Amino acid sequence: RKVQNLSQNVFSSPTQKSASDYNNFDREFLSEKPKLSYSDKNLIESMDQSAFNGFSFINPKFEQILNK
Repeated sequence: RKVQNLSQNVFSSPTQKSASDYNNFDREFLSEKPKLSYSDKNLIESMDQSAFNGFSFINPKFEQILNK
C-alpha cells in the first residue's frame, strides 16, 4: 500500500488567475527596481557570441555600449 501511495503526484501547481497574476511572488522581490548588469565591452567582444545567433531582440542600451 505504501508503494501505491508513492506513485501519486504530490506536486501541486500554484493557482494563477491570469497571465498577469503575480500573487505567488514575494512582494519584496516584486518591489525591487530592475537594473541592467554592467557590461565590459572588451569582455563581451572576447566571448563567443555564436550561442546567441538567431535571437531577434537586442537591448538598445547594449547596442550603444558595443558601438562606442
